[in-house]
Amino acid sequence: MMNAFTRRLRILRSAAVGRPVRAFVGVTAIVAVPGSAAALTITPTFTAAFSTNFGANAIAAQNAWIAAANVFQTNFSDNIHINITVDAVAGTSVFGQSNTFLVSPPFASIRAAVLADAKTPDDATATGAGGSIPAVDPVGGTHAWWVTTAQAKALGLIADNLSTDGTTRFGTGNPFTFSGPIAPGTFDFQGIAAHEISEVMGRLGLMGRTIGTATNSFDLADLFTFTGSGARNLACPSNDNWFSIDNGTTLLKRKNDFCANGLDTEDWAAGTNDAFNQFSFSGVVNPVSAVDLRQMDVIGYDRIISAVPEPSTLALLTTGLAAFGASGFRHRRRRAA
Repeated sequence: MMNAFTRRLRILRSAAVGRPVRAFVGVTAIVAVPGSAAALTITPTFTAAFSTNFGANAIAAQNAWIAAANVFQTNFSDNIHINITVDAVAGTSVFGQSNTFLVSPPFASIRAAVLADAKTPDDATATGAGGSIPAVDPVGGTHAWWVTTAQAKALGLIADNLSTDGTTRFGTGNPFTFSGPIAPGTFDFQGIAAHEISEVMGRLGLMGRTIGTATNSFDLADLFTFTGSGARNLACPSNDNWFSIDNGTTLLKRKNDFCANGLDTEDWAAGTNDAFNQFSFSGVVNPVSAVDLRQMDVIGYDRIISAVPEPSTLALLTTGLAAFGASGFRHRRRRAA
């Protein structure tokens, strides 16, 4: 079964420079760099509306999106293609939004794929004795498990392919900075793009929501949600949910209280500035932290430990809120006041 998951969110800014991605405007390549034999390749296709709505800023916005994609390409080595349509709309009704295609394997298949793909120390912790990946499905009754198509390729659940894995969309009426220091009152576009890309890659969180006709839906990221040692929480209340790879023994980052505010389940709660936070403001630089990279690692991607830059080299600016829409999963982020 395949369905779509739509989501809008926040801002990241990456100063990291990696290898270029292959990029397309409509069907015309603007950058074409062949991927290596074992490298993550993220390919954007920029729509005509992206260029039209960004106008004079279109090239700067394209370059900022590509720079954001390089954060993931330089930190993960999965030999797959992630193919993303990049769109834009006029005005400010959209800040940043992602729409992601999903597939629904059985829990046992997802678990087996995660175990087979374990390569890093965090993977070993998550899949080993006392890890957050359980031996049996932790959800009872009628339910469904999902992964994004990009994530399914990384885990070997489906073959690598060049089909579209999702869409990222931006509102061009918002004040953005596309490169260099973030101007006061503006938002770092590279940060927004990286946040959206991470969702297409699988940083979702479903926590019982309905996807298409499938009620009580969950995804791989949900398995890492705990309130304490051995206390996995896949339902409301969510005021003390944390990301943990060792079955709640070590609580690495507090998650957003989605039951209270109806927003994203996998964004972080307020606290230290971070690219994956639920809320932020203009003029605030948020880094892609080590814990962010650890999260992407354990949900299916092969982190290049030796090549991980210091968090300060992955600076991000974040803002907005997220909401869910029908027949898919939609994150909608608004600018903070």
